[in-house]
Amino acid sequence: MWVSMLNSAAATQSLTAGERGLGLSTSVESQRPREAWTPPASEPLNEAVWQAWVAKGRAQDRRCSAIRIRAVKWASIAGLLAAAGVWSHVAPFEVVVRFLVTASAMVLIFQAFQAKDYAVSVAFGVLALCYNPVAPAFSFSGDWQRALVGASAVPFIASLVWPNGRNRRTESND
Repeated sequence: MWVSMLNSAAATQSLTAGERGLGLSTSVESQRPREAWTPPASEPLNEAVWQAWVAKGRAQDRRCSAIRIRAVKWASIAGLLAAAGVWSHVAPFEVVVRFLVTASAMVLIFQAFQAKDYAVSVAFGVLALCYNPVAPAFSFSGDWQRALVGASAVPFIASLVWPNGRNRRTESND
C-alpha cells in the first residue's frame, strides 16, 4: 500500500514537472543568420550649417531677452504712473510699489551693464536706491513725493525710446 502511494505521488510530480516544461529546452534559434549590429552611417558635420544654426539660436535669444526687458519697462511705467494717479490710495501699498520699482531697476541695471551702457546703469541704480524697500529715501505722503513718483517713470520711458542709449535719428543723419 505504501509503495503504491509513493508511485502515484511520483507519477503526479513527474507529470507536474513535465507540464511545467522543466524537462524541455528553453533556447530558440533565429531563422536569420547572425549579424553584428552596426550603427547607421552618419554624415560629417557641415560647419556652415552648424554656424547658421548657432546664429539662429543666438538671434532668438536676443529677441526673447529684448521682449522680457520691454515688458519690465512697460510694467514699471504702468506701476509708477498708476501710483501717481491714485496717490491717496497708495500708502497701504507703498512697500509693494517700492519693491516692484527696485526689482525693475535692478533688472535694467544688469541689462545696461551687460550692454556696457554705464550711464543708464547708474541712472537705474539711483532709482533702486531711492525706492529701496528696506531703507526708504522718502515716504509716500506729500505732493512733491507724488511728482517724484511720476517723474520716476521718465528713465523707463527714455530707455524705451532710446534702447541703445542714443537717439537713432541723429545717428542716421551722420
